[in-house]
Amino acid sequence: MPELPEVETVVNSLQKIPKKTIKSFHTSWHKICYNNKILNLDKSINNKKIYSIYRKGKNIIFDINDNYLVFQLRMTGYLYHSTQLPSNMKYVRCYFILNDDSYLIFEDIRKFGGFYIYKDINHLNNRIGIDPFEKQFTYKWLQENILKRNRQIKGLLLDQNFICGLGNIYIDEILWFSRIHPLRLSSTLSNKEIKQLFLNIIKILKKSIDFHGTTFMNFKFDNMKTGNYKSELEAYGREGKKCQRCLNIISKIKVSGRGTHLCKACQSF
Repeated sequence: MPELPEVETVVNSLQKIPKKTIKSFHTSWHKICYNNKILNLDKSINNKKIYSIYRKGKNIIFDINDNYLVFQLRMTGYLYHSTQLPSNMKYVRCYFILNDDSYLIFEDIRKFGGFYIYKDINHLNNRIGIDPFEKQFTYKWLQENILKRNRQIKGLLLDQNFICGLGNIYIDEILWFSRIHPLRLSSTLSNKEIKQLFLNIIKILKKSIDFHGTTFMNFKFDNMKTGNYKSELEAYGREGKKCQRCLNIISKIKVSGRGTHLCKACQSF
């Protein structure tokens, strides 16, 4: 599933769309909108101006007249802007025709992705946690909120109600750089470890955005471009390879039901 850097990359690739107007909406998948029936969508979407496109966690938010479209890419979703429809429409689940006759297209092989339509964004803001790029996300916030919980640190970081946008890939990277074992209880972390955790969350996410995210299988953006951060990974996907820091072997264990990569020598428990 795309994480914060991949979603930010998609948002950045769509920034030519704001100020355009949606002429019409078309879909071949009746469940494309999670919280509304397709028959009721035309009045909510057609002839609406797109004021801005931005991200909250893993959600792509379109601010249109009187409503918000909130896209979730899930496992294989692909949202992009194009001057023409693809020749193969097999996986196109919906598309929007804009006032300049260009298209906003959503493809999804597995049909897990889609969008919500809301009158305001409060429901989303109340449902998910703080975003790492919000100004409220500070070392002090992280210190206070980590120490008052007593959960395995990887499971806590995976919790979208705690911090939104982080997922399996970047949590493994963040913990490796911070030298923290993923099974450590959050309440046992020192202030120095929490400081490293905070700095590495910001540093790694920013660097991945610079590389347009990580592509393993399905992630793509802006008409078939892919992310290049895979070559920068130090822990995730490197099971059996040497740790670049201490030359011990990277291991893979299960944490919170997820495959988790770590160096047991660097990340002591």
